[in-house]
Amino acid sequence: MSQEFLNRLKNYLDERLRNEVRWGSFKPFEIDVPSSPFSWYRWEVRTESHAPVGVVTEHSDGTVSLKSDLLDKAGYDISVRLVKSYRFKFAKARGSKEEDEKVWETLNREEEEACKDYLNRRNFEKHLKKTYWHAFLRLLWFDEVARRISEEYGVEVKLEIDKIDYDSGLISEFDGNNIDEERKFEEIKKRVEAFIAAYKLAF
Repeated sequence: MSQEFLNRLKNYLDERLRNEVRWGSFKPFEIDVPSSPFSWYRWEVRTESHAPVGVVTEHSDGTVSLKSDLLDKAGYDISVRLVKSYRFKFAKARGSKEEDEKVWETLNREEEEACKDYLNRRNFEKHLKKTYWHAFLRLLWFDEVARRISEEYGVEVKLEIDKIDYDSGLISEFDGNNIDEERKFEEIKKRVEAFIAAYKLAF
């Protein structure tokens, strides 16, 4: 990939996303080209701003991906709300190490089950009755946003959930092999516009 292309992409992203930051100040995009030929990516253009597009990457297999800024911290939300809902059980167990450990064990089991169901998008009816129901409702909405935007813009946009802390954000990918720089640039631009529209719809 030419340096000219990367500079052009950086300048475009800076200009297009400067006024789309959700909170905080805009931080310009930075270009990263790894020095190792064995790196998992060929180049990356990223920002620390809370903008609809956080990073554009060309992977070593030629796949180009765009990832959004964080949409939701469901794992954290589920954990905090569950701990609050267990406060009376903890109060009742006070003074007994054995009872306290049992409460923590039950809480941790319920949290693990909720997070796995969130990741696998299942048992919504059950979880929408819990104290952390907001996380599952937002998941339904963000999936719907991704579906609508994909349809409207003609590019596949998906909600991606992190398997460790259950944070979520948008992702869109395309095969960058055997296409010239101009076509690659246009494919990226289409997805940037889709992400901007998705954020406006989502929030």
